[in-house]
Amino acid sequence: MIVATDRCEIRSLNDNLTYWEQGIFPEWTALNAYRHFPLGAPGTGVEPHYHDNDEMWLFAAGRGEVWLDGQHCEITPNTMVYTPMGCVHRFQMFTPYENNAIVTRLERQKRPIHITVEEQGPPEPTVPGFVVSGADNTGPIADPGPRCPLSEWRMLALADGEGLAEETLAANEHCLVMSGAIELTLDDRSVRFAPEDIALLRVGIRRQLTACSDARVIVARERTIDVPRSDS
Repeated sequence: MIVATDRCEIRSLNDNLTYWEQGIFPEWTALNAYRHFPLGAPGTGVEPHYHDNDEMWLFAAGRGEVWLDGQHCEITPNTMVYTPMGCVHRFQMFTPYENNAIVTRLERQKRPIHITVEEQGPPEPTVPGFVVSGADNTGPIADPGPRCPLSEWRMLALADGEGLAEETLAANEHCLVMSGAIELTLDDRSVRFAPEDIALLRVGIRRQLTACSDARVIVARERTIDVPRSDS
């Protein structure tokens, strides 16, 4: 299922399997992919690498470690990691885990790969990366810096009937269902969402979200300022 209007875009799992491809998401969002990785095995990790875009992770479950430009932080459930373009990063998990990932559009050389220092040379940094621990990730990011496109990204554990009250969005907002089911009312239209479905919602739309059963939902909110980018 894909529903696309000038105010929202709704995608199912089968339409949301891309990562670095360009032109997949609408131009009004800073995001270029929003993915859920549900079955991470203990011992899983990635080699030190960097990107020609920004990447963000949200670990919904599991424990491990992450390094950003050599700085080490612990990963616990609900930990958010921001790795800006040019930040050398890696992670290693010690337990089974669930991960979510967001990437922005490619810049500079627009290489859709893990770029390594050994093969392509050192990166040109942009801004420092940061980690918001699971315990601290309960609302807006305290200091997202000048480049991070998100003001907030966290997991909501909702009981049947709980949700987000109706409001007219003051910034772009994006929801991904990890488990359970939700009903999303957008202006005067209601849509039921199952696991792996996502909704990209544009500033100005009227939104209400209600869990139809116990559900886990990942909510990302974009910043309302212009985030600096570079094509150099």
